[in-house]
Amino acid sequence: MGALNVRVDPQTAALVERVARESGLTKSEVVRQALATLRERGARAAAATPSEAMAHLIGSGDTGGMRLSERTGEQLARLLRERKNANRTGRRRSTRRAD
Repeated sequence: MGALNVRVDPQTAALVERVARESGLTKSEVVRQALATLRERGARAAAATPSEAMAHLIGSGDTGGMRLSERTGEQLARLLRERKNANRTGRRRSTRRAD
């Protein structure tokens, strides 16, 4: 096993000592367990899909009564029709100049 010396602020040192004393572990074991937990969290976060990573946020917003999720299919279809019509109008312009 490799050795590592780490300097920490007094509050962190007191926390490690308190956890070690309360759990009956050595300070080294407390730090090893904390690092293992951190590694596991990082692995889980990396494996999570974007929707899983933000699941706790879904549905937490308030639109102020704007009812944004109603009839979204109809609204999207209308928007696409408007864009299509705008593009058609742009393509049908005459290339001849009126002199």
